[in-house]
Amino acid sequence: MISVFVADDHSIVREGMRSLVSSAADMEVIGEASDGDKALDQVPKLGPSVFLMDMSMPGCSGLELIEKLCRRAPDTKILVLSMHREDHYAIRTIRAGARGFITKTRPPDELLDALRRVAKGDLYITQELANKLAMGALTGKSDEEPHTRMTKREYEIFLDLARGMTVGDIADKLCVSSKTVSTHKARLMEKLGAQSVPDLVRYALAEGLL
Repeated sequence: MISVFVADDHSIVREGMRSLVSSAADMEVIGEASDGDKALDQVPKLGPSVFLMDMSMPGCSGLELIEKLCRRAPDTKILVLSMHREDHYAIRTIRAGARGFITKTRPPDELLDALRRVAKGDLYITQELANKLAMGALTGKSDEEPHTRMTKREYEIFLDLARGMTVGDIADKLCVSSKTVSTHKARLMEKLGAQSVPDLVRYALAEGLL
């Protein structure tokens, strides 16, 4: 039996995932959380086969949550279920330790298949992304967007800035100095060719990152 823990800040999504997983004879939901902090507390205790998580939740979330759970619950495989485009997020989440990425627009049967494959230890990405990555490897060319050249910390700060957080807010969140955040901000803006925070917001919206 594949045990699944669901984390999403929207109750209707959690209920939908619970209903879908429960419809499969080989799966069961053993827990759920509405934010990353609760998930970080409960998942190591329950030890589910798969942690099915949204990328954007209150509290600890995204890449930070993936990395922390990989350390605290190494036997639990992580599958990311997100509204964001796969080609923008999948590779980053897998590098952080997730075993798969699937968007919320995919068919229900595909999500069940992803859960089974990830539970076995396989890596799950859609065939479309696999083909794109393979073509890039064969041709030696890359379709990477400017934001993919950021470091993990730069990318995290970029998203926080685009969501309206100040440098001081981000410094408090990351437990670093405002000067450190400002340095990362300058570097990421250079990589994006941005002149101001509104430019970052426009870029994030245009690329479907928010």
